[in-house]
Amino acid sequence: MALYNIYIILFNYLNRYRAKPACVVVFISFFIFNTLTLKAQDPQFTQFYAAPMCLNPAFTGVTYEHRFIANYRNQWPGIKTAYQTAMASYDYNMSDLSSGIGFTVLEDRSGTSGLTHSQFGLNYAYHFKINKFAEVRFGANLNFNMLRIDFSKLRFNDQIATGSSTSIEQSRYERLNYMDFAAGALLNSTEYWLGMSAKHLSQPNSSLVGDKVPLPLSISLHGGYRFIIEQKSRNDIRRYISPTFNFRHEAKYDQLDVGLYYYHLPLNVGIWYRGLPFKKYGPTYGSQESIALLIGLDLSPRSVRIGYSYDFTISRLGVANSLGAHEISIIYEIAKKRKKNKRVLVSCPKF
Repeated sequence: MALYNIYIILFNYLNRYRAKPACVVVFISFFIFNTLTLKAQDPQFTQFYAAPMCLNPAFTGVTYEHRFIANYRNQWPGIKTAYQTAMASYDYNMSDLSSGIGFTVLEDRSGTSGLTHSQFGLNYAYHFKINKFAEVRFGANLNFNMLRIDFSKLRFNDQIATGSSTSIEQSRYERLNYMDFAAGALLNSTEYWLGMSAKHLSQPNSSLVGDKVPLPLSISLHGGYRFIIEQKSRNDIRRYISPTFNFRHEAKYDQLDVGLYYYHLPLNVGIWYRGLPFKKYGPTYGSQESIALLIGLDLSPRSVRIGYSYDFTISRLGVANSLGAHEISIIYEIAKKRKKNKRVLVSCPKF
């Protein structure tokens, strides 16, 4: 009920000030939140804006022309083989067609069993201007996924009892391949942005043992505002402050990333808090997870951006046990001079 009231207040406020495209985004996100059962858990990045097509397919093509991105995350290195995620992506702004296209390659490994999730995705986005300084974007994503387990790293009870190098348990597990779909919407301007994405729209089967276990939906609502402090020209912003948020809802679990970026060319620093301090999932299981710090460099003449972030674990797991999480991102953009002279609405941070 609290979430419903927040949506009603936000919708009425935007409607009052005639921000009708924003009303559309809010309405769509409210509809998805309240009509679907949400249970999924997906790989994630602290620098979610440095993995824009993973966050929301509507971000596809939000660049002058070509954009290449590499991301790597090592979560909880203090726990042997906990979580490691790597992703590479490319997208292109087809400005003459008001469209963007892109593709992603992701691999996520977790646990001593060598559970590996490989993903290959295609993205498309379309946008239209609502005025000189704002646009609405819609995006879609098609993924091919593979799940597999490395049985050489496991030992079962029958192997211990018989001393055999193989187990009858292995025959129960199969390599799983499936297609998946996602969609998103984004209201973007020179100062603010508000987006929503929904993953696993086709609810594919996620079982490795031949059962029927539909993969439930995952929803993200994200946005922020950019307060410009110093600007030489419309495409040359030297200094700004940007508060941002990313709220995720999956089954009974919620997650909120809220933070602040400070950008002063060529330096970008940020701080986030991840968790919902007023929500408890059990008597001893809270929802506070981490505090993350970021430092980034914007090497503008070469159109290269490099970011590093570290997550300090503040849950009961503790940073001494988990050793936090390390994340690196590299962004490289290529554009002809005439493309760079065009106005491209890129208000959200790069990391």
